[in-house]
Amino acid sequence: MRARLKARSTASAASWVRYLFGRFLQVCGLMVTLVAATAYFGTSSTIAMLRMMLAGVLLFVPGWFLARKDPAG
Repeated sequence: MRARLKARSTASAASWVRYLFGRFLQVCGLMVTLVAATAYFGTSSTIAMLRMMLAGVLLFVPGWFLARKDPAG
């Protein structure tokens, strides 16, 4: 048997919830941005596409801040 080199992290449930919620926001933001890029591709509605992409960015950035620190170590 191999010895453990690192002690296991005892992360709280709140830190896991914060991390997973951040990841969820990141994925939602990326999906909104993808839908904006594909739905408005080739149309003359540039402002609507930019607004929808802004909504995706506004979802992604808080998720990135929440999920920066992995509770597992």
